Amino acid sequence: MRLVNVLLRFGVNLEQISADKVCHSCTDVEDAYRITLGALTVDDTHAMASQLESFALEFEQMREQRCSIPARQAGPAEGSA
Repeated sequence: MRLVNVLLRFGVNLEQISADKVCHSCTDVEDAYRITLGALTVDDTHAMASQLESFALEFEQMREQRCSIPARQAGPAEGSA
């Protein structure tokens, strides 16, 4: 499952995660799935949230730095090989 793989890349391991197809009469959403994270302690959820927040902050800082660099400075210098 793509969601689990992405979470693993961010250090979030959900061994009990599951995705179950929802019956068409239970929702108006087409091709819907119910995502269950499994049994987690409050401490587990806080640790996972902290990990994701840390990555989000790092990405935001990288984006801000990249956006603050003028276009000519962002790429390779003219005439360089």
